[in-house]
Amino acid sequence: MSRAPRIRASQPPGTGPGLSLGDTVRFGGHTYTVSVLQGHRVSMEPREEGVDAVTCLLATVVAAGDFAVLDRLDHPQELHQLPYRKGEFEALPAHVRSQALEWEHHVKQVLHRQSPNVPATTAPWPEYDPALHTLQERYEAKARQLRALGRDVSAATVERRCRAWRAQGVMGLVDGRRTRGASPYGRTDPRVVALLWDVLDAEAKSGESAGTAQRLWERLEGAVDERYRRELDDPLERARLRVPRSTFYKLLQRLGISVDDVAGPTARRVAGHNRPAPPYTPTVARVPGELVQIDTTGLDILAIGDDGRPTPVEATIAIDIATRSIIGEMIVPRQTGDGPRGARLGGRATRALDAVFTIAQALAPVPGRPGWSPLTLMDGSDLPYEELLATDPRMEGAAARPVIRPQTVVIDHGRVYTGSVFSSACAELGIEVRHARTRTPTDKAVVERAMRTIKTKFSQHVAGHTARKLELRGKGVDKQPLWTVNQLQEMFSEWVTLQWQQTPQGGLRSPYTPGLILAPNQMYAAAVSLAGYRALPQTPGDNRKLLPAQWVTVTRKGFQINNRTYSLGDALIPFRRPSGITGRRGKWEARYNPYEPDVAWLYNHRAEEGQDPWVEVPFVFRRLIDDPWTERVWEQATAAHVAAGGSIRDERAIARAVNELRERARRGHAPARTVVPASFQGRKLETAAPRREPLGDLPAINPATITPYRSLDGPAADLFVDPHPPKKAAHPPDDVLAALDWDISGLDGFPPYGPEDLGPDEGRAEQ
Repeated sequence: MSRAPRIRASQPPGTGPGLSLGDTVRFGGHTYTVSVLQGHRVSMEPREEGVDAVTCLLATVVAAGDFAVLDRLDHPQELHQLPYRKGEFEALPAHVRSQALEWEHHVKQVLHRQSPNVPATTAPWPEYDPALHTLQERYEAKARQLRALGRDVSAATVERRCRAWRAQGVMGLVDGRRTRGASPYGRTDPRVVALLWDVLDAEAKSGESAGTAQRLWERLEGAVDERYRRELDDPLERARLRVPRSTFYKLLQRLGISVDDVAGPTARRVAGHNRPAPPYTPTVARVPGELVQIDTTGLDILAIGDDGRPTPVEATIAIDIATRSIIGEMIVPRQTGDGPRGARLGGRATRALDAVFTIAQALAPVPGRPGWSPLTLMDGSDLPYEELLATDPRMEGAAARPVIRPQTVVIDHGRVYTGSVFSSACAELGIEVRHARTRTPTDKAVVERAMRTIKTKFSQHVAGHTARKLELRGKGVDKQPLWTVNQLQEMFSEWVTLQWQQTPQGGLRSPYTPGLILAPNQMYAAAVSLAGYRALPQTPGDNRKLLPAQWVTVTRKGFQINNRTYSLGDALIPFRRPSGITGRRGKWEARYNPYEPDVAWLYNHRAEEGQDPWVEVPFVFRRLIDDPWTERVWEQATAAHVAAGGSIRDERAIARAVNELRERARRGHAPARTVVPASFQGRKLETAAPRREPLGDLPAINPATITPYRSLDGPAADLFVDPHPPKKAAHPPDDVLAALDWDISGLDGFPPYGPEDLGPDEGRAEQ
């Protein structure tokens, strides 16, 4: 005969086994009867002679090695701890609780041999005595008793109730219809709800114009016809999958989708459908760099673009979760190009390389800028400057921003981050890339909230603020004086250093004094003392690996990247043979910076140990362009040249067009203007090898060892007498050019051209 396990339904989880008055327990080698329970104390009377009564803590009793609750035959009982659902039970209606408690009375009588609150020493009823009847016989006895009271109950029902009580306690005796939660979308089939979300996502991605809820319902019906064509042949399935129009509007309301939002902005016509349910779980990181979130969004600011016209800008920031420090930021213009979709020229927005530059900023200190406030320098900030400087000499003269190397970066599903450029750069740096889940804003909640703070604390105080909605925008914003993109970038970098990094934030608490609210720099100072800091500077070769890669074939004329020829004469002879990389059909790896495309770097995979594998190769016509330029300027000049009837292969003419664009930027509307407005060139990435100082190895000069030169014997005027006075007529330019030695194939950036290859305006010194 099996013994029923002993169960304490009223015991909260985590408190250990429970006791009741009248229980027989074994403790300290003796048996006792529980006589008093008062809070955490228990009093027990001995059942043996010569043993004293015991009063002690309940935790002491149940923690004893020989502790056990004994049954009537002095056998240890198995203890089951049930989930504590008292609050949920008391939230039910009174009549439901009364019915459940009544059933608990009967269940305990069957399983415990006694009704509740009856001392264990009382003899059980004969029909429920385990010494006389099996558990199944007790089930049948209870069923007969209840049927005698006029209730239609079988032995199987009693058994089912007892099992439910064992598993869930008193909540297992409650009618399941009373505890079943309501569906968030009513009685609508979940397959229809999933299709509705798919239709909404498709509309958002397509970028089409807004429509009405009627159109959304019609598209949902079409999606059901396409997805469940076979199921619709069944009348029952058709009734589940077909949603009447009136039910459809109720479904939208249940999902938090309003009709106004369906006909509203195209980007997202859903009102808070992806808002997580409270309580919210914060994103936690314990050491700097453990988790970094990166995102791109518009700044609600107009700036002056490279073409001199107002253009909106967008910002990309990377924020460290542990310290809330902005470890990288970049502002770029956002312009729509001309031409059909997929073949537009002149457009500009954040690219994958901009995101790479944002991450690369985190690997090196940000240098202090001339004109910045003295409070932006690290040596006077909350950062441990002396300790960091002793470890990393690059900290000298740096701004008050920490150097944090990311370990994991959380990104969204935008093209900027999902491409191979960003992922390969992170793999090169040893950074793990983690994708945020769709429709889950909590995965990137910190950077999203940081962007909102930037708009309220920075953007609205800058000239050219456009507000977040068109109806809130002031009149004539594009007519007022605006900042250039480069100036805006400098202002934003200073604001991050001076305001963001030094302002206390409620989410940052001191690990030593949790009640103390810290600023990001203070939090980093506290965290770096625990996690430590190690300088890992990037070499120019390491930075070149972060640039976009092009696989090129090197010929006698060099190689081409985006309609530009790069050549270095005989220095490229080793690259004219196949590289041996079969996956790239023998081509060579080349890297270039789109913001400084005047040079490219070839990578020699066959370089010997100790030999620099990188070869810097200049653009052959770079000396025709006087001012700094970017690949975007090259694309604009190419488009203008082709539109005028020129050939796209005429690199020399395109280079002159680039120089003319930069000259036009110099002149502007004022003829006397001499300063060239700098074009947008992104963030600086050190890719050029450091140049060696020719006199750097000379010892320091001791003035005491210098011998003075003797005094002049003659008048000083005789020293400047020209023995060859100028002639009346200068040499013709053609004679001068003919007399020059044109063997300049070895010079940096010049192909082996002669004077006959130059145009009428080339080869002459600028007047």
